[in-house]
Amino acid sequence: MISMQLLNGVFVAMAAMVAAATGLAAFIMAAPRLSQPGQAPRGGTRLDLAPEPQPDLGDLGIVIPDDARELTGDRELTLV
Repeated sequence: MISMQLLNGVFVAMAAMVAAATGLAAFIMAAPRLSQPGQAPRGGTRLDLAPEPQPDLGDLGIVIPDDARELTGDRELTLV
C-alpha cells in the first residue's frame, strides 16, 4: 500500500508544478503589454551600396565555340 505521506508528497509536487506552469503562462501572456515600446528598427540588414560593375566580355577577345567540334580542330570528335 502507498503510504499517505508519499501520496500527499506527490499531490503537493503536482500542485507546485501546476502553479509554476500557470504563473509562467501568465507572465508570458502579460509580457508584451508590460514591455516599453522601443525605437523601430531602421530598414533591412544590408547597407545601401552600389552594385559592383560587371566586366565587359566583348573587350577580352574571347570567342565561345558553338559546338565541341570547333575545339578539336581537324580531328573527329568521338564519344567514348
